[in-house]
Amino acid sequence: MSPSRFTPELIAKAWQDALALWDVQVRLSPPEPHVPFRADADHANEPLAYINMVKRQVFVNFHLLESMSAEASLMAVLAHEIGHHARFPHTLGWDAELKVMEQQLLPGLKQSLTNFFYDLQVNEVVGRTHWEDLCRVYRNFQSVYARRSMSPLFFFYLSIHEELWGCEPGTLVPRTEMRAMEERFPGLRVEARVFAQTFYALPGPRLQFLYFCATFLRYLSGPDDGTGSMPMASDVPTPDVDDWDSALQSGGRWQDALGEARERGWLSADQVSSAPDALDNINRITRSLPGTGDGKLRRALVSRHYRREVDKHLLKLPAAPNRVEPYLRTTPEAWEYGDDPSAIDWTLTVLSQGHLAAVSPLRRELEAEEPPGTEPGVPELEIYLDTSGSMPNPEMQLNAMTLAAQVLSASALRKQARVRGIIYSHGSPLVSPWMYDEEYARDFFLHYIGGGTQLPFDVLRRSAREKRDVLRVIISDSDFLANATAEDHMDTLVEVVRGSRMVVALLSLADDVHARQTLAPVVRERGFRLVVVKWLSDFGPAAAALSQALLEK
Repeated sequence: MSPSRFTPELIAKAWQDALALWDVQVRLSPPEPHVPFRADADHANEPLAYINMVKRQVFVNFHLLESMSAEASLMAVLAHEIGHHARFPHTLGWDAELKVMEQQLLPGLKQSLTNFFYDLQVNEVVGRTHWEDLCRVYRNFQSVYARRSMSPLFFFYLSIHEELWGCEPGTLVPRTEMRAMEERFPGLRVEARVFAQTFYALPGPRLQFLYFCATFLRYLSGPDDGTGSMPMASDVPTPDVDDWDSALQSGGRWQDALGEARERGWLSADQVSSAPDALDNINRITRSLPGTGDGKLRRALVSRHYRREVDKHLLKLPAAPNRVEPYLRTTPEAWEYGDDPSAIDWTLTVLSQGHLAAVSPLRRELEAEEPPGTEPGVPELEIYLDTSGSMPNPEMQLNAMTLAAQVLSASALRKQARVRGIIYSHGSPLVSPWMYDEEYARDFFLHYIGGGTQLPFDVLRRSAREKRDVLRVIISDSDFLANATAEDHMDTLVEVVRGSRMVVALLSLADDVHARQTLAPVVRERGFRLVVVKWLSDFGPAAAALSQALLEK
């Protein structure tokens, strides 16, 4: 329950005034009291206010607002939160786009500064008429943290507000720390004044953000620095996987703004031109996010990146729907009270039951027809993927062999064939079930073992004896030659070739002369093919060409 001072009438009035300030049509529920995240939490360490942009709900920590003696600022606090929904950032996709660019300019930053950026924009609008109420919040909030020194980042942020609202220096920042901050950061006050005069006059939010990052960089004491203890901090929710994925593709939209930022002298040539590759970018942003579910977000973003790489090499065929509308009628049964009346087959009932139809109806359910199986002539595909230490972890860097496996599996699955994957290195391999779903297969082939290379010949032999009409592809490098010539493995390979529709060795080698000499007993078999890829960048096109040759009619 909220304190008695915040009556429902008072909250409703402040809410309506806050909505009127932005003069936009927003669909938000009236504010609700903030419930502490932990039962034993000190309310001073809980947020003052925040908005759930998914549920469109604003929450206010009435207890903290009262302890700060800032009850009169309720309307300004609500207007601040509405501003995040109405305009800054307005969408979580835009928030994700800024965070991606932030990691490019400030690599290693663990706590995003975008909340400072949005608050500067929101407070400029709210502060046109209610700057005193916002000043009360920022000034009184410091009493809660009276024993803590203010971070340079927050000090500079408040100095900008003093300049923006024409306040005397020391109105918001601690007077006792002004001299020390000026000595530590010479020209801090002048820079705050210049920022307030420049930031809001810049044309376009992208240029604003680049100027913001270039200026605030000076006041970061380290990668762990961030918003820290400040009111209305971290009051914008985290983007979801779709927002992040879209943001990672937004680099082209920043080129003009980056060029202008360099011309103005805000950013160096290295900062403008050192855009990380997609997987490096994914690792940067996911490392800075709390609670990513043991890498689930990173894995999802990596999977989508590989899907785009696969689609560069394969034509996206329209997939048959997994769920078809039921229309086949089942065997009739007696309808009983409580069954769905729409299941009654009145035509069959009247024909079979005659005058008893009304008291003894029959029901028949509808079921879907079994989906079509594999296209005629398209074999099941079994892929052996070498993930030894000679190739990178596919989640950290593009792995050409992993991409080749995904191209082959996607090509087969789009023709309704089944695919099984065996990921190996040294020790026990990872063996998938027979897979029907392209996304599931793509995720499986992102697994990585590392270490030495040891093809699981026992798995290969057992599989060939169990299922003969299977196309088997081995993706590896020169280590495959060493594996094949050890012990009695060459005899095993010959047996596997004779027990398969075909066995293809897709190998990364400088040439095929030595390989054909080494694999001579297997090369002589009609069901064996050797495909040599000289450059790792050619693995994707080679896999696409191979799938075209093997799987097309």
